[in-house]
Amino acid sequence: MKKCIVLLLTGMLVFGCMGCGGQEVEIVTPTENAAAEDIQTENEPAENAPTEEETEEKNDNYQDLEEKGDLGEIAAFAEKIQSAAADKDMEALADLCSYPLAVNGEVIENREAFMSLGEDVIFTEERCAVIASVDISALEETMAGVIMGDAAPNIIFKSVDGNLGITGIN
Repeated sequence: MKKCIVLLLTGMLVFGCMGCGGQEVEIVTPTENAAAEDIQTENEPAENAPTEEETEEKNDNYQDLEEKGDLGEIAAFAEKIQSAAADKDMEALADLCSYPLAVNGEVIENREAFMSLGEDVIFTEERCAVIASVDISALEETMAGVIMGDAAPNIIFKSVDGNLGITGIN
């Protein structure tokens, strides 16, 4: 009997979750004053979509990151991150950051804001252990940057304006 109840509850849970992943469709109807050309269709680019120039800049940053990898700069930068994490040195890590950066999902605008977070937020035992265990020789560049750590916690860095900088601490 208990198995039947558990099975029934599991089925209800699965059925209920199936609808959670669906996307809502917003239907927009034009008002009397709206001109036909003001209505955006699916094939037109959004107003806030990145321009071609911005996209090329991002691609250039990725190419810059690849070049830095070829020159060994990525490994050297990753070693600096490992050293700062091992020493729990906020100053050293702040020097390696590219502002603004994301820390645990929060945008940190500048060095002062980063320093005010404190060691206990940045240098958790788990994050320090993950960063210490990263094999620097196996780091790979991605479009997001170089990710030190397989999952959270991790530290992400990439080329920003031609210089390597930490852009995310999760």
